[in-house]
Amino acid sequence: MTQSTAVTLAQLERSLMRRLQARRHFCRDSLALSALFAGLGATKASASMQLDPDWELYKSRYLQPDGRIVDTGNNGISHSEGQGYGLFFASTFNDRSAFDTMWTWTQETLKHKDGNLHSWRWTPSTPHITDTNNASDGDLMIAWALRRAAILWGREDYAQQARAIIKDLGQKCVRKVGSRVVLLPGAKGFDRSKNVVINLSYYNIPAMQRAARLDPSGPWVGLIDSGQQLVQSSRFGLWGLPPDWLSIDRRSERIFPASGFPPRFSYDAIRIPLYLKWANHMPASLTQSLYAVSQNYTMNGLPGWIDLKTGERSNYNAPSGFKAVFMFALSGLDALPNLPSIKESGDYYSASLTLQARIAAMEMV
Repeated sequence: MTQSTAVTLAQLERSLMRRLQARRHFCRDSLALSALFAGLGATKASASMQLDPDWELYKSRYLQPDGRIVDTGNNGISHSEGQGYGLFFASTFNDRSAFDTMWTWTQETLKHKDGNLHSWRWTPSTPHITDTNNASDGDLMIAWALRRAAILWGREDYAQQARAIIKDLGQKCVRKVGSRVVLLPGAKGFDRSKNVVINLSYYNIPAMQRAARLDPSGPWVGLIDSGQQLVQSSRFGLWGLPPDWLSIDRRSERIFPASGFPPRFSYDAIRIPLYLKWANHMPASLTQSLYAVSQNYTMNGLPGWIDLKTGERSNYNAPSGFKAVFMFALSGLDALPNLPSIKESGDYYSASLTLQARIAAMEMV
């Protein structure tokens, strides 16, 4: 996928959404898709997206024939997060066949029977689903992928399905905590009597921006603002980094690393700068913190986790997906020529981070 192709796709989305917002007739406007492609000179480029080598390698490693994305670093499970990533990549690289296969598996296997959200985890052993709770990050990514596919392929039904997911998320996973509006990681288990537990890496701000377009009367603009404020207030330890899991005290609104979880900047929190930079909402103070970490450990020696209370670091280096996020967060589009290939990733999550960083960099215009 070339830089110009990604820019064209981003331009096309903005152009089409301006028409949608002005006229609010998705079906009619989606018919303009081919004309927009032709006008932007993107028809040949869009066709070539399907041949992207990173996406082809990703599919060969992590996509099963039935449409299931396998988390190879976590005992071969699958989850809504992984399906969301796969659907998003397929809708970015114009791979309709892979998208349809993944979406069919996701609907038939993970979708709740009494709503539009998805069970967060599927295991190879039976019963495959033992916990029907959803994961907000997975549902957000699925909705974003559906919306992108709706625009790319002129599928109004995908837009309707994306809107239904966003509506359910807003009703089931958003809470008011004192002066803040917060996104729960899932509908169950995080809204507690004395505090609320959240995960700031679930605040996928680019996806929330699209959610606000799908559900203009929903809580999404307020969530974006609240999420940015929380990131600014949730900086701990020597490096001033946000933790994977965060608690907000109901009474005092005090913010602290959540009990029951290691107080670390790690595999969850690495997505916070990815999504902030992608949405052009990266605070300078967090950029400075990441730069200090990269200078102290070097890009090739980034730790897999940093304890925000003790300053201890992991005794192993982070996977290459962390490096991709650091490079993108610090350099944006300029990082593109030097981003690692997913060939360097040893598992699904690292590869997913790398591919997201690459797409985000190419779409920064």
